[in-house]
Amino acid sequence: MEIVCKIQRQLTDGDRHWQNYYLDVDPQTSILNCLNQIKWQQDGSLAFRKNCRNAICGSCAVRVNDRPVLACKESIKSLGQWLAESNQENTGVFTISPLGNLPVIKDLVVDMEKFFAGLDAVYPYLINKHQGEKGAEFSQSPEQRAALNDVSNCVLCGVCYSDCDAKKKNENFVGPHALAKANRLILDNRDMATKARLEALGKDKQGVWGCNNCRMCSDSCPTGVAPLSQIEALKIRLFDLMDPL
Repeated sequence: MEIVCKIQRQLTDGDRHWQNYYLDVDPQTSILNCLNQIKWQQDGSLAFRKNCRNAICGSCAVRVNDRPVLACKESIKSLGQWLAESNQENTGVFTISPLGNLPVIKDLVVDMEKFFAGLDAVYPYLINKHQGEKGAEFSQSPEQRAALNDVSNCVLCGVCYSDCDAKKKNENFVGPHALAKANRLILDNRDMATKARLEALGKDKQGVWGCNNCRMCSDSCPTGVAPLSQIEALKIRLFDLMDPL
């Protein structure tokens, strides 16, 4: 089938413009393979990120028809199905642009510094007073590990961050990815900083109270983490901390 990839081109300080590329592809072709075909056969100057092509590294996230996706996971066929379900006409033209809420370096490549700064702000690692002790072992039962299954699926792709309305309005908000990671650590029986984490996340609109419940993060997440659900769980824990039964 013949399609048009309408790609946003931009240098860091340059003007944005759209450039059309015409392809003849199978409906099962992924957006990433479309980008590869363009770069290899039509325009070697096109810039985008990629790595594993298995939807587990998160590096190829872009916006297609203004919807953030993993380029390696979405095919032309699945995008057509999404358009039909959204009552949008499938014209065979797919607009591809960089993630939102992040500055553009070139074309579809964005600067992830602020994204990872938000993650760093929630101390994204286990805190345990026995860390470093010789022979220390941090075991989990199958049930304790199962409690982390969904929230551990985050691949740090930036899709939820791109669609976050709260981040657009509040530069200090750490972002849904960071709060989901914070809840993942709080749910982990090996972490010993639950109270400190909750108090830090509940101080101001940098943390959970910065979320405006738009649901865009959960709707767009490609791995089922449902960041809004993690944020709501954090709020419930904060209420319990402030007013225990």
